[in-house]
Amino acid sequence: MKTENEYNDILSMVTHDLKSPLTAVMAALDMLSYDDLSKSEKNESIKIARKATKNILKLVEDILVMAKHEAGKEHIELKKTDDLNDCFDEIIKTFKYQVKIKNIDFQADIPNDLPVVFWDIDKIQYHVLNNIISNAIKFTPANGNILLSVENKKSEIIIKIKDDGDGIPKDKRKSIFQKYETLDNQKILKGSGLGLYNAYCFVQRHQGSIKVIDGLNNTGVGFKIRLPIRAY
Repeated sequence: MKTENEYNDILSMVTHDLKSPLTAVMAALDMLSYDDLSKSEKNESIKIARKATKNILKLVEDILVMAKHEAGKEHIELKKTDDLNDCFDEIIKTFKYQVKIKNIDFQADIPNDLPVVFWDIDKIQYHVLNNIISNAIKFTPANGNILLSVENKKSEIIIKIKDDGDGIPKDKRKSIFQKYETLDNQKILKGSGLGLYNAYCFVQRHQGSIKVIDGLNNTGVGFKIRLPIRAY
């Protein structure tokens, strides 16, 4: 059972992380109420509101998933997935426009003959890989680089996501998967601190492992994910 201090920490985190995007939405709506707003100003206000709303939905989703983990109710459904290459193609397409906006060179090194796996592919795709790639895009500067690589090791799949952004100090690499760990004081990973925690939980539930490694060209950060081909 959680202590009062733990509940207060959760409440403080949620209200803190909701305040900024909600303020942005309100400001954008105020701008849209002006009669003399130009077309470009209107489009910019809509863009700000959409981005802020997306951040709110992401926070709410992370909290709900975390709560299910805590209650033991976040189930995984392992099933045969024989189109793993298609899944990676979909992931790359998902971030196509985000990397284009920042002029990030997003490269993928994926073999053409990936094996049949038995995973909860939705959990791995949306809560693990998409989460990490989204962070990489967020914290990689304009004109930066991101590399997604996949290796088939017969009994397991190894996935690496590397960037050349700000990176994570080595003394923080183990704790970054803990709840609410955000490294806000170093301005590296901002947010609820639940995304990587949820990713860690789902990888563990697949009898896999995830750890922080060096990024591209000895800069930035990387994540190495090992998943057995057949999770149990």
